Amino acid sequence: MNPLHRMERFLDQHMIPFDLVAHPHTHTSAETARATGVPPSRVAKGVLLDGVGCQMVAMIPADQEVHLGKLGLDHGVEFSLADEASVSKLFWECEPGVVPGLPNAWGVEMVWDDALMTQPDIYLEAGDHERLLHIETRYLREAFGDAPHCSFSHARMR
Repeated sequence: MNPLHRMERFLDQHMIPFDLVAHPHTHTSAETARATGVPPSRVAKGVLLDGVGCQMVAMIPADQEVHLGKLGLDHGVEFSLADEASVSKLFWECEPGVVPGLPNAWGVEMVWDDALMTQPDIYLEAGDHERLLHIETRYLREAFGDAPHCSFSHARMR
């Protein structure tokens, strides 16, 4: 199934309104934010993490990075960043390097950073390098389901 259709179906099933935003081809979430004119704090990026016997996607603002130590302490698991081959294997329907904005639509465990709730709306990767799903933040908890959340990201080092 096309990844965008999978996510659209997921949002429709949960009665979450959304818009589709097209943009020029980009390679990173920071580039996507620039290309769309959306502040990076409103673009959610997924980061695939490896833990002992598990994989999980951490959803954070595009201008942040995962604080692996804090997340590991909060969840009692030591995490490391997964490689791009693992991302492509898990999300094989998506374009290479893309972690979709709704990993739970694939049944993949996730955790999300509370910083996402401070924004009026959020833009999620739609499975390729040229589209975003736009939802109002008030629907974020429904979109992410019962996934745990906490504060585990920090500003990217320049």
